[in-house]
Amino acid sequence: MSAMFVSYQLSLEEKFFNMIENKWFWMVFALVLLVGIFAYAFYCTSRGYSFNGNVKLNWPKVWQMGIGCKAS
Repeated sequence: MSAMFVSYQLSLEEKFFNMIENKWFWMVFALVLLVGIFAYAFYCTSRGYSFNGNVKLNWPKVWQMGIGCKAS
């Protein structure tokens, strides 16, 4: 029974290997992005500015998206 389960597990890992690797890539990408945003917010507040994290999704005005420091 356990040999059958191991064989099935190995076949699933082989079949979905690329999907598993891509999942980890996107998790690391999201983590780096979040750390970057928090670091930039810390930088803004440590310099005496306020962090302006506005995200406006007014299609087709995509240029209104952004983050930045705003003078207090």
